[in-house]
Amino acid sequence: MTSAILFYFYAAIALAGAVGLVGAKKLLHGVVSLFATLVAIAGLYLLLGMEFLAAMQLFVYGGAITILVMFSLMLAGPRAEADEESQPRLRWVAGVLCALFFGAIVLVVWRTTWQIAPIHVLNTASIATILFSRYVLPFEIAGLSLTIALIGAVVIARQDDAKSAAKEEASAMAGSGSATVGSEAEVSAE
Repeated sequence: MTSAILFYFYAAIALAGAVGLVGAKKLLHGVVSLFATLVAIAGLYLLLGMEFLAAMQLFVYGGAITILVMFSLMLAGPRAEADEESQPRLRWVAGVLCALFFGAIVLVVWRTTWQIAPIHVLNTASIATILFSRYVLPFEIAGLSLTIALIGAVVIARQDDAKSAAKEEASAMAGSGSATVGSEAEVSAE
């Protein structure tokens, strides 16, 4: 009984967050709705007894992806929040496409005969044993790839900072140089 109540609770939060994400007027409100949806999905994974998926949902999607979107919003600045009204014709086309897609999903769910899968006993310890014994090489390659991507992002960011600092220094030198030339001309005129 309690699991049914929790299921409907998490499902309601996930649906409300998804609707809030789609209907958000401000990007920050959309990110908060996205976070609520991702956390609710992690709760649904916990109800299914999949602790590892719940933890990965929280860490990777709830944490990392949400923070990445927040950093993107902060770096884009206020111009990313500019209200650009879309054409009414495009809204109609989007609405019709969404209705068709929703109808197709309902049709597939209605006509499919669902079979209950056998219960798999996979807890976090057994997943870790499989991951670090049988699949240790792909796991290490994935970790190395992520480390290389992180180092590349830092190098690119530092190069951009160095270029912008050089431009600021050049513009400051040019501004102070013109002020010096003007002050010398005033002195020689007197």
